[in-house]
Amino acid sequence: MVQEHLEKLQEGVKTWNLWREQNPIIRPSLRNVNFEQSLPNKKHIYNLPHFDNTNFSNCDLYGASLRNGFYFNCIFDGSKINWADFVDGYFDSCSFRNVNMRVSKIGSAKFLNCLFEDSDLSYCSAEETDFKGSRFFRTKLEHMSLVKCNFSETIIDTCYVYATSAWDLNVDNSKHENIIITNDNSEVITIDKLELAQFLYLLINNKKLRDVIDTITSKVVLLLGNFSADRKAVLNYMREILRHNDYIPVMFDFEKPTSRNLTETIVTLASMSRFIVADLSSPRSLPHELSALVPRLQSVSLYPVICNGEQPYGMFADFANYKSVKMLREYSDFTVEDVIRDIIAEDRR
Repeated sequence: MVQEHLEKLQEGVKTWNLWREQNPIIRPSLRNVNFEQSLPNKKHIYNLPHFDNTNFSNCDLYGASLRNGFYFNCIFDGSKINWADFVDGYFDSCSFRNVNMRVSKIGSAKFLNCLFEDSDLSYCSAEETDFKGSRFFRTKLEHMSLVKCNFSETIIDTCYVYATSAWDLNVDNSKHENIIITNDNSEVITIDKLELAQFLYLLINNKKLRDVIDTITSKVVLLLGNFSADRKAVLNYMREILRHNDYIPVMFDFEKPTSRNLTETIVTLASMSRFIVADLSSPRSLPHELSALVPRLQSVSLYPVICNGEQPYGMFADFANYKSVKMLREYSDFTVEDVIRDIIAEDRR
């Protein structure tokens, strides 16, 4: 039956669509068909499959390979396309209503302006997949691996994302609502930001959250200082030394969150840190930062360091009575590593 239906598709889109129209009760089987090998397009320089306005609705495409093909305004509604291969495929304005795409490979594919409604993409692996302009309604996105995917200008409404991993997503100009982060056996909890699903689920599960907080606070070291080119090079070197000693160094040299001012952001990072290293050399904003940190976070040790030949800014002496502020250490170009290792040794005692 697969061969019979494949041959019908090989006769061309017009013939295929007419046959589908005349035989609405037939569910075409294209199981495990490799479109690139079986349906080449001689008009394309690389003989890649090309389909316009093709009716693939209610097809059995289990295990099929649609990779490297071009699909414009095609209808896949009601089709079974799980365990399929969409890698590097190009889908523009296609309809995927009530489609089963579970456990399919969709990495580097483009689904531009497509419609996913009442569909199931669970367990799909997606790296650098482009969903720009697509719409997702009541669709399962559970247990997916989403890495560097483009969800700009998308609409995601009433979709399920339990156990989905999301990293470096582009969600510019998108509208995400009623995203369900709990599984079928739990009370329904919704959020409106896809990239926050993992974090907020941890907030719900208190035991796991405690484990995460314990991991962070036992490893993170906040590095503060002057981020000019010369001074940042020293901080970067300190960061490498800390990293090689099994710490997680964090430097606040990135753009602040829009919902927090700089001081609040630094206090938040510091409160999650095991200890703080503050380079007093040629200070800029550091005096203000330390005046906000030291009185508030007396349980977090602060290790001040300074380039030899320089003097700490005048008001730094006010912190002498705080037990959390440790001895000031001087370093040169040749002793940076020794100073950081000395701090590490003190921290571990």
